[in-house]
Amino acid sequence: MTEPNPQESKPNQQQKSLFRLPVQKNSQILALFAIACTAIVGLVNELTKDQIKAQAQRQLLNTLHSIIEPHRYDNDITQDCVNFSSAPLEQQINSTMQTAYIARQAGKAVAIAMTNTAPDGYNGDIDLIVAINMDDSINGVRVLKHKETPGLGDKVELRKSNWITNFNGKEIESDKDKRWAVAKDDGMFDQFTGATITPRAVVKSVKQTLLYFKANKHALLTRPNACMLDNEQVPQNIEVNNDKQ
Repeated sequence: MTEPNPQESKPNQQQKSLFRLPVQKNSQILALFAIACTAIVGLVNELTKDQIKAQAQRQLLNTLHSIIEPHRYDNDITQDCVNFSSAPLEQQINSTMQTAYIARQAGKAVAIAMTNTAPDGYNGDIDLIVAINMDDSINGVRVLKHKETPGLGDKVELRKSNWITNFNGKEIESDKDKRWAVAKDDGMFDQFTGATITPRAVVKSVKQTLLYFKANKHALLTRPNACMLDNEQVPQNIEVNNDKQ
């Protein structure tokens, strides 16, 4: 059996060492690049977070103005809010918290704009905001975010149709009020041609919001101001650039 030549193994070791050097060097360069990118992203986020928050507040205010007329209140409505969950008590731990923005005139509440989510849209969740007057009538409704089919389900947006304004002035007698359904289900709200699931989901969600308001009006008005407790709060669900009426 031929013994290995020590002199022949030395060049192989040298070649391996030479190969390791560029690999280690490239790894160090990639690590430095990753650190630099992370630092830049963090810096950009820090520099723009106030601007992003201000833009979100402007979008929220525009949305609130479209469902509660600005002349009706004199408070900063975006800074007068409470958090709530409309889920049953035993389900509230895992439920999404919603926000209610309170419009006041001379300290007296005149309307509340409440967010809610319809989980049964055709393509998933539909986020809404519903403005309700103190006499339990609806003042306005807007869809904040959705994934419904363009040309069909997206008619819940004001910029696509005025269907969403059919809620204005509506009231509800009880949870058994059969009028609160789409026409296909013998209700008072039209469905869209070729699309019933989306308007049905929106009607159901608005109905639930109105019923919750009627049952919990006093509790909503007496809860701690969540906007003032957390002045870093970013409004939830505000995405769609709604047109004003």
